[in-house]
Parts: sequence; C-alpha cells; structure tokens
Amino acid sequence: PEDRIKVMKSIAHLSLFVHVILFLHRLHLCFSFSIAGRRLLPTEMRSVAGDGDGDDNGGEHGTGLRRGTTYSWANPKLQTTKDSAKQSGNHTDPEYKRIQFGGCGSILVHSGTSSRVTSLQHTGLSLWSAAYVMSYYIDDMWIQDIKCSNNELNKWTVLDLGAGLGLCSAVAAKHGMNIISTDSDSQALVLLEENVRRNCNEDNGNTSVHTLDWISAAEQADMTTNPVFEELEKYGGSDLVILSDVIYSATKPAWKALIVLLQKLRSQRMRLLCNSPATVERKRCDSTHTPASDPLVLLSYTQRRRDMSPQDEAEFFTMLRKEGMEAVLVPSGQIPHGETYMLTTLFELRWVN
Repeated sequence: PEDRIKVMKSIAHLSLFVHVILFLHRLHLCFSFSIAGRRLLPTEMRSVAGDGDGDDNGGEHGTGLRRGTTYSWANPKLQTTKDSAKQSGNHTDPEYKRIQFGGCGSILVHSGTSSRVTSLQHTGLSLWSAAYVMSYYIDDMWIQDIKCSNNELNKWTVLDLGAGLGLCSAVAAKHGMNIISTDSDSQALVLLEENVRRNCNEDNGNTSVHTLDWISAAEQADMTTNPVFEELEKYGGSDLVILSDVIYSATKPAWKALIVLLQKLRSQRMRLLCNSPATVERKRCDSTHTPASDPLVLLSYTQRRRDMSPQDEAEFFTMLRKEGMEAVLVPSGQIPHGETYMLTTLFELRWVN
C-alpha cells in the first residue's frame, strides 16, 4: 500500500507539472500573438511615430521580440519629415521619409498620403521592414565592393521585382547602378518613378521604371519583345535581382511564375555572357561567390502568421528546390541594423546546377 501511495503521489506531481508547463506555454503564445497580431496586415499596422506608416516591424519604434535578447527599439538612422502639398505638386498631404545609409548617404522617399494602404491590393504603397533590411544590406555590400576594388565601384545592373515605393531601387540608383524597377500596381508606379528619379546619381547609372506582371511575363514565349528583358539586353543581363517582401498569401498564385521568371533571367545572362566573355564578374568580399553566369538573387520577407502560414512558407521553398534552386540564409550579423527588424529574414537564392 505504501508503494502504491508513493506511485500515485508521483503521478499526481508529474500531472501537475505538465499542466503548469502547458499553461505557461499557452500564456506565452497568447502574449506573442497579442504582439505580432497587431502588425500582420496593412490595415492593422500601428503608425510609426504617428505618421501613419505601414511599416510592420521596425522603423522608429518596433515591437518585435526575440527570445533571450533585449533590444532598444529607437532607430537613430531613421528620420521622418513631412513636406507641404505644394512641394510635391501631384499628391495631397504628402509624407516623406528620409533614411540615412552608411554608403550612399541620405535617401528621401515619398510614401504618398496617410490613407494610402487600404487593401492588400495596394501593399506596395507602404514602406515595409523587408525593404529596410534589403536596402541596408545592399548598401553595405557595395561599401565592401568598393574596398575590394581599390575604391572603384563596379557598376551593377539591378532588377527590382515588385519594387513598391522603391527604397531598394533608390539606394541602388544613388550608388550609381543601372536600375530597372518594376511593379504591377499603377498607383505604386507613380511614387516609384518619383522616388527613383529623386535619388538617382545622374552622372553614373541609368534608371527606368516598368509595369511587369509576373504571370504574363512567364507565359511570354519571346522575351526579346518584353520591355524589361529588352533593356537588360544592352546591359548584359541582370547582376542583381531584388525580391523585397513579395512572398505572401496574396501573391501565392504567382509564385510559380516568379520562379519561371528567375529562370528566364538566368538564361538570358548565360546567353549574353557567352556572346560577350568580357563581362566583368562580380566581386564579393564575403565567403560566398555567385558565378558570373548567374544573377545574384536576394529575397527578404517578414514573417506574418495571418498572411503567410508556415505551410505556405514551406511550399514556396519546396517549389524553389524542385526548380534547382536553394535558399541560403544571410546571417543577421551581416545586415546593418538587423537587430531592429526581428521578424524579417534575408536569403540569397542560388542555383544548384
């Protein structure tokens, strides 16, 4: 009987311990969802410094958490200014953001009106965390490029797919790169063209803005008649392809087309490289090295539970593997101010054959 009582007490203690662990786990999940849930969709985004910005994870004040680390969320590199409607000439109640970068200096981005994000069809009308992460990374990448090239920056040809407001394009343009910016949202294209033009380095790189629908482009048999591919022809193909926060539930029907488009960009570059062997190979200062025959493809996106489930995320990367590509995570330590954007991830997409 005494042994039986001891066994029953042990079982009771174990059961109590399990229930306590489950309760704490549920409490943690509730707390996490209460934080993350307020920045999942554009209509749910809290404003940044009261300016109505749709930034979901960072900006001047962030709310993301990562286990085991304490962060200060004030971002001294981000400044917000508002100009009058007379200064823009085209938009009422315009808002401008000025972001400071270590390499290209100050970037001024016109983000439209405070009520610009009204639906998932117009997510390109807001600056998202992935754009900041991508922009900081490519700016630093070209700083390292200058150091490796005796203070001479190689001129890259950059293709920005789904550019939105064009922060990444603006950084590339101010570095003097040849930049081709694309989007399918007619409202975003107006601001995209303005932002690229405002920040371009007129003495060096060329800039252009195009409408590009991934599905239509992927189904197009003769890519030489496509304006984007036609322009890439004269540059020897794309050196860098930027994919900033273009992977989420609303774009899921076009994921396959996007991967097909990447394959066509690679084929174009390989063909042009064979015809012009003198094409300068990109120099990378880190441990990676992208072959000259392949464009460097960078993908950044922010994890939002309601907008992209883990199953959707796994499906996208499975599609990549089936097409002979792999996603290589860029360590957050290699991204300037990466600690400010806790839910945003940056990948380099590579061909494995």
